[in-house]
Amino acid sequence: MTRVLELLVSLLIVAALVVVVGVLLPDHGHVERTVEVSSPVRQIFDAANTLRRFPEWSPERRLDPQLHMTYDGKRNGPGAVVNWNGNETVGAGKLEIVSSDEDSQVKMAVEDNFTGTNKFYTITLNPSESGKTTKIVWAYDVDYGWDLKSRYAGLYIHGKPDATVQTAVGNFANMLASFPNVDYKDQDIQAVEVTGVPVLFVSTKAPRTLDEVEEATNTAVTQIEETMKKIGLTQTGPVRTITTNWGDENYVFDVAIPVSSVDFSLDGSNYTITTPVLSETVDDMSDAVPAPELKTGDHDEDGYLIVDGKVKAKVSYNGLALATEYTGSPAALPLLRLQEKAFAETHGYLYSEMNGGRFWDEISATSQEGERTFKVYLPVEP
Repeated sequence: MTRVLELLVSLLIVAALVVVVGVLLPDHGHVERTVEVSSPVRQIFDAANTLRRFPEWSPERRLDPQLHMTYDGKRNGPGAVVNWNGNETVGAGKLEIVSSDEDSQVKMAVEDNFTGTNKFYTITLNPSESGKTTKIVWAYDVDYGWDLKSRYAGLYIHGKPDATVQTAVGNFANMLASFPNVDYKDQDIQAVEVTGVPVLFVSTKAPRTLDEVEEATNTAVTQIEETMKKIGLTQTGPVRTITTNWGDENYVFDVAIPVSSVDFSLDGSNYTITTPVLSETVDDMSDAVPAPELKTGDHDEDGYLIVDGKVKAKVSYNGLALATEYTGSPAALPLLRLQEKAFAETHGYLYSEMNGGRFWDEISATSQEGERTFKVYLPVEP
């Protein structure tokens, strides 16, 4: 009996010690990791201020490549949400941006299978004095309250939670390194809906000089204007320059003019301009036969309607696009296109520079002094 009492007393003492130690343990956990990057501060902030880039930097996806993710709420800023559901190791979770301070800090509420409550990521940006680099401080905070089990679990915060933060900040830095390293902070770029319209266009190219590009553009415009007279259509919008390839030496592009109708007549036959539909390609080139010469009314391999000579027709892109406006020399257009690419990357917009996804720009106004105002568009997916 004495031994039983001694055992009970020992257990009570151990239990008391567990409680006393648990009460003395921290009721809050904090870990942080840093990385220094050379990306512009606005790029870093925008990439953190949207959860559409979560698949690239997610620590959870490293543990489960088949991780299922859904987005809710806003696209950017407070209210943006990503939910995930993964394997047994990852489980289900959620991130929600709860506050953001432009170019300074983004705070996200975290719901996952780690111990604790009131869990948050806080991403703080500290630019260097030179402005050439920025230190990203990625912190994880969690409350344990009076849950003694959670307080003991908090002793291992430098295990898996710490590794998760380290993975997140490392993936985030690698993702930033893949973006075009241009600063678009002072360029107003907006996502807009554009409506497809019928256009006549000519494909051309020129050496990468302003004079030769303008000469090629003027030649194409003349060809299109002559065709418009033939088919009885009129111009309804500014001339568009659609980029095919900005090469090292040559610029390959289309010159397009919006016209008044999708229907026209030529040489007694009626035709309708439609949205391009790509033709099927021939996989086995050994069985390929020479393509017949295309004539008015035919469609080429890109789905464009042949109108007259070099002039083709299509209904232009219809949907979401990034748009920006600039007044000055056309020599700045390549930089504007690069800025739109960087903006698309940091905000999680998908884009493709093939066919309907190609950049286009147009002259929206010309001042009395001859200074031009350009609008530049990049088609994107929501």
